[in-house]
Amino acid sequence: MDQFNYALGALGDQSMRMVIAFEGHLDERRLQEAAAAVLAGIPVLNARFVESETPYWERLQETDRGKLIQVHIATDGARELPRILRLAVDPVLGPQIRLNVLRTSDSDTLCITVHHAAMDARGLLACTRLIAEQYRDPGHAMSPVAALRDRSLAEVLARFPEACTAGNYTAPEDPPEGWAFPATNNTAFSRSFAIRTLPPYSLDAIKRAGHCQGATVTDVVLAAYFLALCTTIHPAPASLLPVMVSIDLRRYLDSTLLTSPGELVSNQSVAFLVMMAPGAVTFDEAIAQARAAMEVHMAHNPGIGSAIDTEQFGYGGFARICGRVQAMKETYATRRANPPFLANIGIIPEETVAFSPDLPVTGAYVAGIVIDPPGVVLAATTFRGRLTLAMGYGAPAIPRDAMERFMDTFTGYLPGGKS
Repeated sequence: MDQFNYALGALGDQSMRMVIAFEGHLDERRLQEAAAAVLAGIPVLNARFVESETPYWERLQETDRGKLIQVHIATDGARELPRILRLAVDPVLGPQIRLNVLRTSDSDTLCITVHHAAMDARGLLACTRLIAEQYRDPGHAMSPVAALRDRSLAEVLARFPEACTAGNYTAPEDPPEGWAFPATNNTAFSRSFAIRTLPPYSLDAIKRAGHCQGATVTDVVLAAYFLALCTTIHPAPASLLPVMVSIDLRRYLDSTLLTSPGELVSNQSVAFLVMMAPGAVTFDEAIAQARAAMEVHMAHNPGIGSAIDTEQFGYGGFARICGRVQAMKETYATRRANPPFLANIGIIPEETVAFSPDLPVTGAYVAGIVIDPPGVVLAATTFRGRLTLAMGYGAPAIPRDAMERFMDTFTGYLPGGKS
């Protein structure tokens, strides 16, 4: 899993960001010590990815604590935040985490950035919680994380022995031509985000709209996302079109065994293709189609097929993994196609961002990876009943104005979705 997520760097920036807005200022030294304690307790964070025939994590001998955190002073935090979000993690240099504080006269915004080779979004939430615990209670004893613990999908796949037989790998079908967000061939682009935090009543309205059809929040968001994509791309009406949807495979593990946040810092998430047809006349029809398409997967252990594919293909070695990613890149370019991606990461718990009782949190969300144009990645997170939608894209190949219009169209489809 780590090797695949590292290799996917050929398709774009694999860094993920946790963004937390505070009323007041963090103590820099205290934050530095908290981050250093977490790095000391979780070996993969304080390591670099070493490419070889058999890649491995090499623990860094020393990490300059002064470089763990950078504070950026700004008079207008909202204007400066996009630049902070563009800062990425280099997995080859390490460490696999960096913290940036955007400071105004009366507030701080903390951006915790990690690399996907080291962890998935659930890992990012766990990592954030550990830093918050150490900040809140310096010297708090962390549960030990074994340096050589198994970071593979073996524990998940052990629960599906009948499915894990040799030769189950089948090559994915090529995406339909032209199914990608409109973009130019500009290769000098920057990682960008279009972000909408919806009003509190919107999530309730989304839940009600789904409940009427037995649909989940993910189904409703997928329906609106797909309608907005069709409105923007104008695909052929007769074709089935893919949207990549992520899923956390920890759902198959015994939750009582996942007691240590440190043990969650790994890659246990995959994605599967949800096929939908354009041409829905009403939003309710789009929800029904999204629900039906998702139910096909949910009825058959969703994500397990992707996990088996990943594991079995990975047995061929790192060079084969990189070759597969390169072939995907060439296919996307040849067919002018790149399936849009949706990750509903879910609820950010209060304890994840509870740094100090004296430091109120005013907002939190995750901004995910950024695939090279024309790829787009939508990350959805909920904090205190407010849904935040963060779309990662490459500008100016995808013009900022075009993406902002898309987000207006997308949220316009959602019940109560105007931010």
